[in-house]
Amino acid sequence: MGAVAQQVSLSGKVTSAEDGNPLPGVTIKIKESISGTISDLNGMYNLDVEKGQTLIFSFMGFENQEIVIQDQRKLDVVLVTKGVELGGVVVTALGVKRQQREIGYSTEKISTTDLVRAGSANVLSAITGKSAGVLVSNNDGVEGGSTRVTIRGNNNLNGNNQPLIVVDNVPMDNTPRLEDIGRGIDWGNGIADLNAYDIEDYTVLKGGAAAALYGSRGANGVILITTKRGKKQNGVGITYNLDYKIVHPYRYRDVQNVYGSGGPITLLEPTFPLDESGTPTYLPYGNDHLVINQQGTTSTTSAEFGYYGSSASWGPKMEGQMIKWWDGEMRPYSAQPDNLKAPFSDGHTVTHNIEANAGSDKGTLRVSLTRQDNTPIISNSNFDRTTINLGANMKVSEKLKADVTLTYVKYNRLNSPVIGEDANSINKGLLYGWGRSYKGLDRENYQLADGSRNSLEGYQDVFPYVDNYIWWNYYNNNTTLNRDKYTGALSLTYDVTPWINITGRIGRDFSMEQYENRTKPTDYLGLQNGSYSNSLSKNYSDNFDLIITANRENVFGTDLNVRLTTGANRYDQNYYYIYGHSGTWYYPNMYTFFNYTETVYTTDDQGNTIVSQMGDLAEDVVAQEKISKQRVNSVYAFLNLGWKNYLFADITGRNDWSSTLPSDNNSFFYPSISLSFIASEAFKVQEKIPWLNFLKIKGGVAQTASGTDPYRTKFYYTIGLFGGQQTATFPGEIPPIALKPQRVNAYEGGFNLGLFDNRIDLDFVYYYKYSFDQILNLPVPESSGSANIKINEGVLSNRGLEITINAVPIQTRNIVLRTGLNFSLNRNKIISLGDYSDTYLLADIWGLNGPAIVLQEGSDYGTIVGYDYVYDANGNRIVNDEGTKYEITDTRVPIGNASPDFTTNFTTN
Repeated sequence: MGAVAQQVSLSGKVTSAEDGNPLPGVTIKIKESISGTISDLNGMYNLDVEKGQTLIFSFMGFENQEIVIQDQRKLDVVLVTKGVELGGVVVTALGVKRQQREIGYSTEKISTTDLVRAGSANVLSAITGKSAGVLVSNNDGVEGGSTRVTIRGNNNLNGNNQPLIVVDNVPMDNTPRLEDIGRGIDWGNGIADLNAYDIEDYTVLKGGAAAALYGSRGANGVILITTKRGKKQNGVGITYNLDYKIVHPYRYRDVQNVYGSGGPITLLEPTFPLDESGTPTYLPYGNDHLVINQQGTTSTTSAEFGYYGSSASWGPKMEGQMIKWWDGEMRPYSAQPDNLKAPFSDGHTVTHNIEANAGSDKGTLRVSLTRQDNTPIISNSNFDRTTINLGANMKVSEKLKADVTLTYVKYNRLNSPVIGEDANSINKGLLYGWGRSYKGLDRENYQLADGSRNSLEGYQDVFPYVDNYIWWNYYNNNTTLNRDKYTGALSLTYDVTPWINITGRIGRDFSMEQYENRTKPTDYLGLQNGSYSNSLSKNYSDNFDLIITANRENVFGTDLNVRLTTGANRYDQNYYYIYGHSGTWYYPNMYTFFNYTETVYTTDDQGNTIVSQMGDLAEDVVAQEKISKQRVNSVYAFLNLGWKNYLFADITGRNDWSSTLPSDNNSFFYPSISLSFIASEAFKVQEKIPWLNFLKIKGGVAQTASGTDPYRTKFYYTIGLFGGQQTATFPGEIPPIALKPQRVNAYEGGFNLGLFDNRIDLDFVYYYKYSFDQILNLPVPESSGSANIKINEGVLSNRGLEITINAVPIQTRNIVLRTGLNFSLNRNKIISLGDYSDTYLLADIWGLNGPAIVLQEGSDYGTIVGYDYVYDANGNRIVNDEGTKYEITDTRVPIGNASPDFTTNFTTN
């Protein structure tokens, strides 16, 4: 006969250790059960329990307390206040969990609660300002776009400077779909597919010593993300979350609303030009015949002022005068104070999440389904995302454990806005194209009643910097993106002995994207200017790890603890792309590949074959393919040493063999060492200085390295057709002879303080990084047969400091206020560009007619150059001899920098 546990009624009072006052609202829960209660206004509670069960007492601002029930009927509990957490557990390289106190390099754990609260469509955008030294920037204000992240500055002169993203120990493809910083269409990057509700742990590894074990892929730092695995509990727990976010565009440029459209075509009072009948007309755009004095002397606007955008509003005062508009209609010339807001409206995002959790001593399981629908602040650019996440761990036997994760994402998007310097960019229209009298007539009348395109005659005369069919293109040239992505991993850990275990791990990151473009015909019949294209790409990477770990405490009876880990890794990346499109349409309104016009041949009177109707050439409609593969093989080891729980050392080494480098230079080794010394424990500091609770001194030295893109070390030709014959195009880049990996030497040091019962936590770090053997494409004379050559040239450095302060300034039984402040400063210097060039162009718009971002020896990374005024020795602008204008430099000079002088962030909770 089985014995049934007897329940008893347990009661008691919960008080604060700080002041002895009762604590109302304390959660008292039976561990691994859904049963529980809360304390009343007097801190009293009553709960039915069984002997042997464990009660968990939890309350905001206080340490949790667990108590095993014996035979007592009354249990009073005193909770201790919680200060700033200094000794938490963080996830480090290869998914190893370590105590924060043991680590000598910089890591930062991001609150997953903050990720969900941010409500961002991108989990990188959600950490903006949360971590010192981490700079997060977005391309535009429309959700779904790319996010660029740099950690402690740029390590590469002209390459990828973003950190490696590792999800459940699987490196994740985070390639931005827009790399031209001047213009293009931004389809986002892979990090946007991660779901904040599924994330359990989010850690940033900043220093070289932290990232060295990830090899060439971790040279720019690493962001480690671990998804949820479920938790122990009785039965199955179901949780539903609903998040509704409204986005309101509110910040617009400050503009005047007195003078209307018109360029600087006279230094006299501006007037309307008159047509042949004497009717005043809208001012056209023009550079010629600038009247510069009372005598009527003329010049050109470009010579006197430079080129101006058609949005310039130097025209007559807007007083409601009736003038002939660009379309020939008479309209009042009046202010349009809201025309900058016209393309925008409130956006919103709705997120539904439902998850199921189950667990026991044998393992845990979590399954989650999330649906997100986004309506952005601009029209015709919606997206939706469906995410299914599974996480589980299982105790197969006493010695074998398994861990499984799988995330599947289905992402659909209709259009992504054109941004930057592009004639179809709305932002370019607002900034350069449309003046203060712009009424948006082109937006209201882009289409005729029969569905064909309105020619908008006269539009280009006044708005030449914007495509006159910008709104037709915006609403009728539609591109859809369909992305299927899954990331999965399986880990098996076998305990060979109590102190040795072996882990085998396999993982895959797979992404398949399909872009379909449908350009609507501009005529009523559905033939003219219609087009169709479709592309499909597959990008997947496989990651294999074999890890052996030995861990011994009190070695040889001493206070020395040793942990040694050795491992091997293989990383394969494969990319495939195919693209096809229609030709000159033969069938009306048919969006297919085979909608093209064939060439018609006939015979002349002499019997010769001639072309009677020219159609599409075969080489113009044939599909295109791209294939790319690369592999990195690695071996690594790291040794963790600990002495008396206050002195810790980490020594690591890794060797990579990269398929993208020449065989003579494809093997590279990089080491690291870091130290952590808990001085407060070694010297019993608190006994002498009671308010100094914790003092940690830390530092590290490391070297990291990275290779290049595939197929850069040999001649590879582009195959095509011309005139019906096969062609092979010579590459535009001369491959290097002895390319080496580019390397970064990283140094850091700092300290961590806990003050006043750990209610104040101060962390300070100073770092220096020296990046050399940069892999660059430098220009060469075209007589060489190519425009560029790839070589190892260039040196740059980063030096900076990071300060993080967390505090609990207010803590009572009713209120707990937590604050955080971080500050970071980085100086990114170009030390050398080698012997081939003194200047390296990073990006520009308008060629020599506009600004550019260039790299110059001795300057800061991100320097913006442009034309500036000429100044005298006292800093005054110099006027020309005629006294009519300021002198301007003949060449572009530094006028600013794209990098911030410093970053800081303040948070409260």
